[in-house]
Order: sequence, then structure tokens, then C-alpha cells
Amino acid sequence: MRIWTRGLLEKYNPHSTIKRKCLTSLSIKHLYTRLDVAEITIYHKAHTRIDGLFIHGEHDLESISRMSHYAPCMSQALKDHIWAQLNLGYTTKQIYDKHKAIWWEHVNVGQSMTRNDFIRLQDIAYLDRKHKKGSWRLHTNPIISIRSWAFQHLEDVFFFQDVGEINETQVPFTIGIQTPTQCESMLSYGHNDVIFMDATFGTNDMKFHLFTLMAFDDHCTGVLLAEIITSRQTVQDLIKWLKPIKDKMLSHMPHWNHHVFLLMMHLKN
Repeated sequence: MRIWTRGLLEKYNPHSTIKRKCLTSLSIKHLYTRLDVAEITIYHKAHTRIDGLFIHGEHDLESISRMSHYAPCMSQALKDHIWAQLNLGYTTKQIYDKHKAIWWEHVNVGQSMTRNDFIRLQDIAYLDRKHKKGSWRLHTNPIISIRSWAFQHLEDVFFFQDVGEINETQVPFTIGIQTPTQCESMLSYGHNDVIFMDATFGTNDMKFHLFTLMAFDDHCTGVLLAEIITSRQTVQDLIKWLKPIKDKMLSHMPHWNHHVFLLMMHLKN
């Protein structure tokens, strides 16, 4: 088997004898007092080389009848093929290994290389994330999407408050989620025992708060009881969704009651 070194790859690359250099570049300037603000300047947006010819994609005159080795991204046909493999249940590693085997077959027969031959495992993983994101998102509008999800999973949602206004007062978005398994755990390990509540603040794109209720089982292992996502974390807002979850426990076990409720956070008045 022939070992393909960088020199051999450049030898069989039809562009190796051509000095190709895109003149497009950019500069980023940060403000000393505001590191979150930056000025981005793009120079020579046309993506041409010094002689004025295009250097990327279908406008590259030196790549007529085949894809350019210097194409900025993989072809749409390859993306469709990868998405089809993902729909069939193949993992990203399996797709990458299969593509790599086909690439070696093309190289051994002397076929010219294209941009598609140089995809990495990270490229396939990126398409996999986009594929999964499109599978669970019910609408392009996130508010409509989560509202649809809540009404489709009423058995898992114990509290839902859509964003809006009541008497000129802003109402925060809140959704409380508890699966049937978590409900059984709360009945078993939360009754006459300690329930912990913690939260993360602003760790997502929309700066929402994630509250979690937990208890300990017989082996002193933490058990997740419920999750609450809300856009505001005041005492009044907590009371709104803590009462429904307690009422839910009482509907299953009339004598249910927690012994201690620990809050590991600072709440606003």
C-alpha cells in the first residue's frame, strides 16, 4: 500500500503549481474598557487573487467541470448524503470512517481530489447537531415552539406560564417539568425528608434561570425530582410554581409532606 505523504498529495493536486492566494482578510479591534465590544473590518470582500480572478467556489474559472479544491465549504450533495446517513441511524464516526474509505479508493485510482475529500469528523458532528436541532424544534419562533411542546406533553408539565402582561405588569415565562418517574421519586424520597433546590443563572442564550429540585435516595445518591425554567427568580415567582408541584404530590398522596426544604441561592424580593 502506498503511503501518501504531504509531498505526494501536493504532487497529485492539480493546483499545486499555481500560486493561489485570496486577498480577503479581516482585522478585529477590541476596546480596552469594553472587552465585549469589537470592531471587525473586512478588507477586499470580493475573494479574488492579485490578478483579479475569483479563487473560491463555482466562480473559480480554473475549476470548471469539477469542484474546486479550495471551495469554502463542502458540496450540498455531500451534506444531503450525510443527513440521509444520519436519518438511517449511523453515528458520526461511522459516517466519517465510511467516507474516509471511499476517499482512499479515489486516491489509489488517481482520481483528482476535491473539497469534499477533506471533511473532518468535526464537520459531520456539526451537521449532526443541526439535524438534531431541526428534529426537536417545533417552530422557528422559540416561544411558539416551547408552547407547542408544552401542550403536547401535558403529563410532564406541572406548571406553564406564557410570557405576557397582566394589569401592565410583565409576567415572566415559566415552565415546570416533572416526568412520571420523577414524580414517583418525589413521593418516595421527598416525603418526610429533605428536598434541595438549586439554580443556574444566565447560562443559556436567552439568560433564563434553571431551577432543579433534588433529594437523596436510600444510598445517599442525588435524585432529580423536577426542573423549572423561568425568566425571573423572585420569591413571588417561586411561590407560583412551588404550590402546584406540592398540590400534585398531595393529589397522589394526601398525607405527603417534606421535612426540610433547603434553598441554595439568593432570591430577589
